[in-house]
Amino acid sequence: MKHFIKSYFFLALLLLPFSQTQAQDCDCADSFQITMDTYEKNYSLFQYKVTDENRDLYTAHSDIMLDRAKQAKDLTECITILEKWLEFFRDGHTYIIRSEDKSVETYNENIPITMEEFKSNYAKSASNDNPILGIWKNAGYEVAIIPNPKNNSRERDYIGVILESANPNWKKGDVKFELMNIFGTNYDINYLMGDHTIKQITGEQTDRGVFEIKTLSNWTKLWPEVENVKKPSETERKFDQFHLSYVDNIPYLRLPDFYSVDPEYVDSIMQANHDRIITSEMMIVDVRDNSGGSDATYFPVLPYVLDGPVEMPSNGFWLSDDNTEYLINAMAASKGYSLEEYKQKDKQEYESFINNKGKAYFKGEGTWTFAADTIYKGPRKVIILTDEGVGSSGETFVYRANQSDRVVVYGQNTAGVVDGFNGFPLDLGCFTAVFPTSYRAPDIATNPIDPYGIAPDVYVDKEEDVLSYAIEHMKQLIKNEGKK
Repeated sequence: MKHFIKSYFFLALLLLPFSQTQAQDCDCADSFQITMDTYEKNYSLFQYKVTDENRDLYTAHSDIMLDRAKQAKDLTECITILEKWLEFFRDGHTYIIRSEDKSVETYNENIPITMEEFKSNYAKSASNDNPILGIWKNAGYEVAIIPNPKNNSRERDYIGVILESANPNWKKGDVKFELMNIFGTNYDINYLMGDHTIKQITGEQTDRGVFEIKTLSNWTKLWPEVENVKKPSETERKFDQFHLSYVDNIPYLRLPDFYSVDPEYVDSIMQANHDRIITSEMMIVDVRDNSGGSDATYFPVLPYVLDGPVEMPSNGFWLSDDNTEYLINAMAASKGYSLEEYKQKDKQEYESFINNKGKAYFKGEGTWTFAADTIYKGPRKVIILTDEGVGSSGETFVYRANQSDRVVVYGQNTAGVVDGFNGFPLDLGCFTAVFPTSYRAPDIATNPIDPYGIAPDVYVDKEEDVLSYAIEHMKQLIKNEGKK
């Protein structure tokens, strides 16, 4: 089990949803009842989330949400009710999407412009009268904020046009956001997310050099330069990118997720810096806001982090009828087999699913030992930075790494989204329900990570500069160890 279970969470999301019902009239109360029945039957963690102790609370919550579903005016309101119902489980791997959703608004617009053209037009029009206009930077994006073109009929005052992007889904000239002036330096914003869906939000230019998009991001003005504005460091500018830079000659490795690059890409970063890393007193691995992906992505980092074998819990499956059929098809597809080929070539694995249908199935009841092929003697110490944005396989990385004596974790608790995984998108007709089919460990009832996450070794308030403090603390720790 341990060899094939690790990387299927994303596989599950890539496969077409398994269809349970045919297209139907979307009555919200009926849809709610179907969704509730589906989760109660198929959601792997349901028996741990709803127990004898809290079943009355769950039932009352469900009754309230069902009453609201009966009053829902449209599917948009209905999906909000369903999401509210899911909050009882406190599980980021459970969510509802509208099947073949046509209601989610996306927008694509490209306005070709270069930095040189923008600066030339800026000078000609004396645009410096308005401080919002200029070149702005946030993480992997640089945009030019310009007035809405005169020949454009969209209702907006300004637009942010991509000049440079580290995200391959965004190219030069793409409109990243639209600004509608409310009053003074406050704006309504149509912000285009990574998949070009529109997020309606507000923002404010809090300083001539700072534009804050509420709850989302802060942008720094690069041009025209603004006096007394702190220029972002390399680590800040590349926060959304996989990279290794140096902070006070300390290797700083940034891992923003575990899904957008292959393990080979991470390995190439490590190999390019190998000699400096292994001779360093310490290394920093920053996984803040890493929501997960595939465990395999971080494996090239483990030889520099671990100091020996680590113990991992045996994973398992909740083999409801729907989950069993889905997992068998997923396993066959992952190996390039047809269903019949899978039955023949992996007969033992196939029969283990069939024979344990209706059960929580673990191939091993306890733990198994993971040992990296190589362990390097350096660096001497490893700082890992975490926060509440670290989830799923981001948490399994912290779980593995923190078993090493050379690791100290700084920051805040992780998200607590890892006890259930292998997301199954089940088509319910009007909606698609996504829920975990699998278990992180046999003992999650008594030793859960969800929903509180993994606590750091050293808690650092999120308002404090955790990077600076972690370096200062680690230097002191090494100094104290030297005295001993």
